[in-house]
Amino acid sequence: MKKFIIVVLPILVGSLIVWLCCKSFDVNCITKKEKNVLCFGTCADYPPMEYYRDGVLVGFEIELVKSIAKELGKEIVFEDMAFSSLQVALEKGFLDAFVAAFGITSEGREKFDFTLPYYIEGLVLLHKKSSPIASPQDLVGKKVVYQLSNQIKKGLEENIPEAELISVDRIDMAVEMFKAGHADCVCMDIFIADGYCEKNPDWSYYVPDALKVSEGIAIAFPKGSPLRTEINKILKVMEASGKLQELRNEWQLRAAWKLPNE
Repeated sequence: MKKFIIVVLPILVGSLIVWLCCKSFDVNCITKKEKNVLCFGTCADYPPMEYYRDGVLVGFEIELVKSIAKELGKEIVFEDMAFSSLQVALEKGFLDAFVAAFGITSEGREKFDFTLPYYIEGLVLLHKKSSPIASPQDLVGKKVVYQLSNQIKKGLEENIPEAELISVDRIDMAVEMFKAGHADCVCMDIFIADGYCEKNPDWSYYVPDALKVSEGIAIAFPKGSPLRTEINKILKVMEASGKLQELRNEWQLRAAWKLPNE
């Protein structure tokens, strides 16, 4: 799960990130004003939510946003960037919103607005069958790599305090570390773990009972964005018509889930 993180950087590094965002988004900001385009950020390393297939950006959240933009009568532009840059870009006004398997937390609500959550997450710990993990005790002294997130870090520290935690900016980086033997397991959502296990029969995953760190996955907006209300209405219609569940099924999101009441 890609969770809410607070980016605390030295002033120089923070200024560099903002400058790079400005360089990247100048053209699209102009385009957006002139051509009625919505600019959504994403981090396309998290199948089946957002990823590249044969060079094309695809995934559950990508198709969901495309459907929403169509209902709004707007064009859509996706900006693929590092997960840690998404919040900076949103806060600085270079994005209208972003989708990145991003979970709602109380910490996140202080900085951003969210749609109704359209999918509930389930965090697991991917491991090799040759080094099985069946309980928290099996994680003592193990190296657990996860995608940068204060909420995941907090959850892991509370549930497996004797493990060594390693954070990286992309989930594919975490998996490569795991493959190379630099980590014993990877913390990730169950839907992405299913995909990795299907491709790697010698891998499996452990499901911790208490590791739940958000209210569900949603679209993130700047505070006060009018898009939130508009998109929530569309999500409710999609849920009622069955289209949202069809989209979940298409991308093999297996957990049963319906939009909660506001």
